[in-house]
Amino acid sequence: MIRSHRLSFTLILGIILFSAFPNYTRAQEITPPTKEEITALRGKAIELLESIAGQLNTLQSVENRARMGSNIMGSLWDHDETRARELLRLVQADLNTELQKGERRHPNDTTFNVFLRLRQDTVERIAKHDAEAALAFLKATEPVFAGNPPYDFADNEQRLELRLATQVASNNPDVALKLARQALDRGLSHDVLRLLARLNRKHKQQAQVLYKEIIERVRDIDFNNDWNSRYFAQNIIQSFLPPDVDEMNYRELVGVFVTKALENGCANKDLEEDWKAGVCVWIATIVGLAEKYDPRIARFKHWNSAPARAEGQELQHYGVLYDFEGMVEDGTLDELENLTTTNPDIRRSIYTRAIYRAVSTGNVEQAQKMIDRFITEPQLRQELTARVEGAKRRLTFNADKLRDIQKKLEEIPEAQGRAHFLLGEAHQFAGSDRKATSKLLDQASELIETLKPGAEQTQSRIALAMLYCAVKNDRGFAIMESIVPKLNELVDIAIRLDGYDTNYLRDGEWNMSGDGTIGALLTGLSHRAGYFAWSDFDRAVTLASRFERPEIRMMAHLKLAQSILEGPSQRP
Repeated sequence: MIRSHRLSFTLILGIILFSAFPNYTRAQEITPPTKEEITALRGKAIELLESIAGQLNTLQSVENRARMGSNIMGSLWDHDETRARELLRLVQADLNTELQKGERRHPNDTTFNVFLRLRQDTVERIAKHDAEAALAFLKATEPVFAGNPPYDFADNEQRLELRLATQVASNNPDVALKLARQALDRGLSHDVLRLLARLNRKHKQQAQVLYKEIIERVRDIDFNNDWNSRYFAQNIIQSFLPPDVDEMNYRELVGVFVTKALENGCANKDLEEDWKAGVCVWIATIVGLAEKYDPRIARFKHWNSAPARAEGQELQHYGVLYDFEGMVEDGTLDELENLTTTNPDIRRSIYTRAIYRAVSTGNVEQAQKMIDRFITEPQLRQELTARVEGAKRRLTFNADKLRDIQKKLEEIPEAQGRAHFLLGEAHQFAGSDRKATSKLLDQASELIETLKPGAEQTQSRIALAMLYCAVKNDRGFAIMESIVPKLNELVDIAIRLDGYDTNYLRDGEWNMSGDGTIGALLTGLSHRAGYFAWSDFDRAVTLASRFERPEIRMMAHLKLAQSILEGPSQRP
């Protein structure tokens, strides 16, 4: 008996929020739009964004103005940079009304945390176009506190700085380096090493400067008491080695460890203090293979607890793993092969992770090419090939698959479980077989209509509509045209209950944070506006215009326009 396929309200919402069809490389039944059609759609999307931008001053909620202004700014930048920068100044002013009040903040201050997230999202949008402007915005919107900031504020700021630095590192290494220095002033973080690895791939000069500055920070670490910083120091000395880093700089880093060991008394064979002995074992084990960089290591190598190594064995390079995903995403198969040449001990790990990543993104052909080219071990080759073949079977719809679906369907007792099972199967094949997917959705539709009216049925009907739109079936819009009036009713009821279930309003307007059941439902629709926009943009805009509250209507139009400007590759 197969396991139950009954899905909860939360899981159906998950389909709406996060579902994305794989990037199929084979031909698909749905004809992609032509260049002319895309150009026309982009024109309509930009016109819609400009219209929404002109309505921003009608919003009373500072949060809503900042949220929509930030989104429009990011989407208009390539089309009208002057207008985008004007919007950026308005967003900055709106954010600072909350971020720079100079009040004492509780860690769970919801409004403040929402504005912090808006600040982060805006920084990332700017960084796609102008790294210097992103850095200036980050500094100009730094929160002001009365008294000490919240306990985790410095760590969060450091993560934001390093996230931005990593984002701009490929195209603007100088800004990345500047941000890395700011982050180092706040303390040592392993995200710095991720940034170092990214810079080291294409911008050696900035990477070496950052490496040198990290060495200076390591000098100040108290190896006896600061365990977190010790772990950071261990990773930097074991992961980034010559020739990836300058040999003189690496020699200097080894010297820092050796000096600290000798100052700790590690030249002696016995130490009365156990904690000092522990430090000696730790340092000697870490630098045990680096004696050619500092002969003083011989004075305390008796503390080395590592197993005996073969003569001539070298230190291995692990720094690449800090930016492995970036390398796999940006690099070619030749670059991947070169990477394993300089890191032979992690060759298997590199290839396996790259193949898994290709399979997980639906790129099964690329995964098979890597297996054929790189994997020679029979057992591993068999395991990886089986994974690729399994992925291919899951992406292939045929008569046997349809019979298998119907057989499993008969084993599910409740109508709700059967409907959700069919939605899941239709979601899987919507990119490869339009006709068969529509048949599965027709079956699901009959079952959904038998469900008890309420949240589960509404969520299921929305998921059904989105999947119909994914295969260009008009039933999707027909379903949504019957749902939007119901959503307006639910919003009206939620507003009357504001403050009981959750806070749906902020400054008298619907807040877009996704709070509460209705908020999550609307947020889910906005996240997958591309289903509707790419199916029929004009009809989708007309449908969104039926939302009664202006702020919800504006956000719906905004997300439809953004879906078009993100390009057809973003469509489900």
